[in-house]
Amino acid sequence: MPSTPKLKAASTVEAADLRSKQQILLLKNPNYFGIQDKESPFNQLFKPELEILYNTQYEEVTCVSYKPDVQRLSAIVKIKQGAGYNGGPCTPGSKEYVRFYVSYDNGASWEDEGVVDFNIHDFGSADDLCYEVFTSFVPKKRSCCDKKPVLPLARAILSWNQVPPAGSPFWIPIWGNVLDAHIQAAPRTGIICLLDDILVDVGVKLDEKQIDLIEKALPPLDFAVTAKENYSLAEIAKLYGKDIEPHRKGFGFVSNALFTKAAISVEQYQALKQYELNLDEIIAALQQLQFNTTYEEVTCVGLNRESDTLNAAIHIKRNAGYSGNLCSKGSKEYLAYYMDFGGGWVYMGTSSVTVHDIPLPEGGLWYNAPLKIVLDKYQKEWCQTGKARVRVILSWNQLPPVDPNWVAPWGDREECNVEIKPLPDGVNPGQLKPFIELLGGMPVDLISNATGEANGLHTLGFTAVESPFGGNTTVRGRFFNQNTHSFRYRIRVIEPGLAEHSVMSKVFIKTDTFGVISPLITLTPDANGWMPYHANPASNTFIVDDLFGAFVPSQNGLHYIRIELEDLTLGGVFYSSQWVTFRADVNAPDVDVTITTGGGDCGDFPPGTSISGTYHMLDSDSKAMSLMITPAAAGTSFTIDGLPTASLAYDSVVFPLPNAGKSGTWTLATSATTPPCGYNIWITGTDRTIVGSSQYGYISQMPKGFCLG
Repeated sequence: MPSTPKLKAASTVEAADLRSKQQILLLKNPNYFGIQDKESPFNQLFKPELEILYNTQYEEVTCVSYKPDVQRLSAIVKIKQGAGYNGGPCTPGSKEYVRFYVSYDNGASWEDEGVVDFNIHDFGSADDLCYEVFTSFVPKKRSCCDKKPVLPLARAILSWNQVPPAGSPFWIPIWGNVLDAHIQAAPRTGIICLLDDILVDVGVKLDEKQIDLIEKALPPLDFAVTAKENYSLAEIAKLYGKDIEPHRKGFGFVSNALFTKAAISVEQYQALKQYELNLDEIIAALQQLQFNTTYEEVTCVGLNRESDTLNAAIHIKRNAGYSGNLCSKGSKEYLAYYMDFGGGWVYMGTSSVTVHDIPLPEGGLWYNAPLKIVLDKYQKEWCQTGKARVRVILSWNQLPPVDPNWVAPWGDREECNVEIKPLPDGVNPGQLKPFIELLGGMPVDLISNATGEANGLHTLGFTAVESPFGGNTTVRGRFFNQNTHSFRYRIRVIEPGLAEHSVMSKVFIKTDTFGVISPLITLTPDANGWMPYHANPASNTFIVDDLFGAFVPSQNGLHYIRIELEDLTLGGVFYSSQWVTFRADVNAPDVDVTITTGGGDCGDFPPGTSISGTYHMLDSDSKAMSLMITPAAAGTSFTIDGLPTASLAYDSVVFPLPNAGKSGTWTLATSATTPPCGYNIWITGTDRTIVGSSQYGYISQMPKGFCLG
């Protein structure tokens, strides 16, 4: 973790006043709170008036962890005050931002994995509250299970009410902190690993990109087929010798009998004795009724309010003692979650993550094991937030019994308070109601009912500004207070000038049952658009990412979309979500660049010539445009519309680009030192459309060539 400067903490009253005025203070002086680098030119331009950096008086990121099989990079944020967050539950409040970075070279270089956020309010309670946030992280480097494991360093930068800038892994938050943790990338397990061994034997070394291409072309090979079965007692004894405690080595062979009160077989007893594992000593150690955190420890637990998911961070502390390396099946770290809503502990479920013997980096490795839960019956009406206490029990290699007071022989326990978010506006307590929460990755409360345009932070970290939607627009949401009946559902849409009709596209989903993700499920609408609804809270089965489906608009203009469900158990009983208004933009920007001097497009020009032309970038939702020359040419300069610009661009910062786009002229001045060559003038235009639920802006490009010689 980067060094944190030791600063004198402001009093609670002083700090709350500074937080409430933060935006105004930063507008007046962008360096009001100071920066760490005293030699920075920024410090010369703007003199700091206070030094409040890395302040964790109000919020702190306490754990960073990863679950390799589902690629979930997670952070737990602890909220420490009851006020200082810009308003109560019925106000906009403020935001806590977490930007993730990952390094494959132990911090020498970093890759930006995006920013996530959650809303926070004044609750009037001094109790700490713990929130979980996550992003999907697909490692760019992996290795086969018999090779050196890939153990990236993950970083989370927490910042209150100020988005950590992209591509800035050393950025310093005013309110918040930075935390690093080593994580483990899941190993490659396909046929490529067998092929790689053969190629190495004949002296052929493949790089990461080549392996990726070959792996995609080869048929998959299930890890369960290639992974070694759990080690026998003989193998465990040989593997660990005297380096691992007897009651750790023998735990897996006596725990089932111990906790089910079954008798140890003669064969088991003789096997333990053969390898100098005293059964009485093992049982005595396991019956001490105290947590042992020598090998693993649960350190943080929190609730992700947006996905109703509990998650906790597990710290792995030893190189060995986890029943085998990455080519084996390893062992399980189980997390049993409980919540107290005011009437005692309620069992919410148990999840797990697989761990192995791995040479540890400094600080150990950090894993997590999320659990999707149902909180509908505990959610209050809109604006009325609730609170609960969470307890998680960590247990190595033994499925915990349903007992909130159980003491695991290997593991421990952690607790924290969490916020139960209110029901959405328009959903009443106890009401069976489907509800669209995200459209195209945007929270629906950030989409104007009047214009259908989105404004605010997208779930992937970019900020939408008066943005329409285009391409594959996903529909995600919840079916509140769902009972145990069987249901089917469909997505209904109204396009400009058309009557209401069903979306007939196939839907590809996965389900999650107690943390076990299903293979891909294909849902094919029938003649009326109906598809089976696979979520069933009674069996703790949920649709991954709350995905209902997607719609690809084919024309510009206002659209309306909603979800309908039918109760198949009762028959003829229907439930409908709210209508969500959105504006579609299906067209990329219209761009063109033309050379008008000399020989025009594809003409020949002597060095030192000024080459001129026209351009246009037209789009109803224009964002930016740029002109550039390739290859880079020494001794040249650009002007656009008579304005010299080093950026060669119109955008919101350099020269504002009108909403409908722009046309004009450009001039490229060459010099006698500009190398003779064939060149291209490129125009690039982008708009503000949320494309495919994941990209900010359509992009259009066009080149025109010329020769200099």
